This record gives sequence, structure tokens and C-alpha cells, in this order.
Amino acid sequence: MTILKFHQKKYKSYSFGSLFHLSSTTLNILIEIFKCNQNKKSGILKGRVAPQFAVIPEAGAVVVKSYKRGGLISCINREHYLKIGKIRSRKEFEFLLNAEKAGVRVPTPVVYASQGFPFYKAWLITEEITEHRSFAELCLDEKEKALGLIPEISHNIRLLIKNKIHHVDLHPGNILIDQNNKNYIIDFDKAYYSTNKTRLIKKYQQRWTRAIHKYKLPEILTDLQLTED
Repeated sequence: MTILKFHQKKYKSYSFGSLFHLSSTTLNILIEIFKCNQNKKSGILKGRVAPQFAVIPEAGAVVVKSYKRGGLISCINREHYLKIGKIRSRKEFEFLLNAEKAGVRVPTPVVYASQGFPFYKAWLITEEITEHRSFAELCLDEKEKALGLIPEISHNIRLLIKNKIHHVDLHPGNILIDQNNKNYIIDFDKAYYSTNKTRLIKKYQQRWTRAIHKYKLPEILTDLQLTED
């Protein structure tokens, strides 16, 4: 795990963190997006709320993720979290950076942000993977093509295991496939480090298999190849 240093900035009522300086133009663009009450549902295995998109001077096309609660608690508290330690968007930002440095193909993290204390809202901004679709969608539309991508997806997951990173919700909806058939792992919210690689392999395989069965994806795509290369 790498110790990271960020440019941190308070702007209006928001707090921002990034590896580089953020211009006021960028901050204003992001704040306008944050103010939008985005509740549009996403597709199969794509998270609770569809992401939003923007173009900022420092990074070009980016994706803005809003953190939203699920389950019964969302009926009374949809988007506020109690600050205990690091905020959720910073934690995910750091996991993405560490995964990327380990060779895992992930969207490059650009900015993390929050508003409020001790209860806060949070956002994560990453570079956009253009012209992509989720592996879940590919499984339904082109089973044979999806099957051919399993070895490379498995290799990406093995890098997580090698670096002791447990992505707790790794399923076909959290794999993006770009126009060149490269796969990217997304949604590292709630990720943590685990020293037991055997247990990690088991947990990754179990979560993947459960999603394949629940969403009636092709059974042939169930088994990942998570032993060492």
C-alpha cells in the first residue's frame, strides 16, 4: 500500500482532493454537476444510480460518481454518511491509484470531493472509458466474444489478488469493455486489503458465480481462472 499525498482544497462549501492543482473553472463545473439531484436508475448490475459525465480542463472527459445508499435506510437517508476516518470517495480514489500502480486496468482517478461535516455527501471523478459496455451486457449479447475475454479479465483479477486487494463486489457489471476489447475494473467502494490469498480467490469466485446465476447470464462464463499464471 502506497502512502499518497494530495492537493486538497476548500472551495465554496465543498472539499476537493486530487494529485494535481484544480482550476476554479474545473471546480465550478463539478459543483454544478454535484448540485443536480441525479436519481436516474442504471442498467443490469450497474449500481444504484447512473453516473454523470463532464469535460474538465485537467483531464478531459470524466465520469462523476455520486455515493448513494441502498436498502431500507435509503428511505430516510439517501446520500449522507457519517465521517469516521477517511471519506468514502477518498478511500476509493486511493484504492484505484494503488490498483493502477499494481498493473490492474482501472479508470484513472482524477478527483475526490465531499460536502458537509460530520454528515457528508461524496463524489468520485474518474477518467471516462469511452465507447464501452459492461461485461454483463456483452455476456447477454455476444456470449462467444464474452467467453474469449475471460482469460484477460481473470488476469486483471489475479493482479488484485497478488496485491491483496479485495474488491468486495466484483461481478460482470463492474467490468467495462472498451472498443478495443480491453477490460477495466470499476467500483472499488468498500474495498479492503486482505493477506489471505486463498480466501481472496474463493471470495472473488463466489461473488462472480452468484451474479452469473442471479442475473441468468450464460453458465459457461461462471468459472474464472484465478490461479497463478
